[in-house]
Amino acid sequence: MSRKWKLRYFTHEGELVPTPEEAALNLQQQAVEAKQQAVEAQQQLSDTELRLQNEQERSQRLAEYLRSQGIDPDNLS
Repeated sequence: MSRKWKLRYFTHEGELVPTPEEAALNLQQQAVEAKQQAVEAQQQLSDTELRLQNEQERSQRLAEYLRSQGIDPDNLS
């Protein structure tokens, strides 16, 4: 059985320099992680927008109730 040896390079700091294949895999993994982070951020934004909409509707209902009771919600002190 023959072994295939590869010459590997190291930086001056002693870190292994990745092969082109390793570098490509690392970049692909980073891209996958970045996409997942973007999906999660979009979901958080959607959740926040939904909560904001719900709170705005709640505020409008409260203002309408106060008006029905003869109270002007814009002039509370």
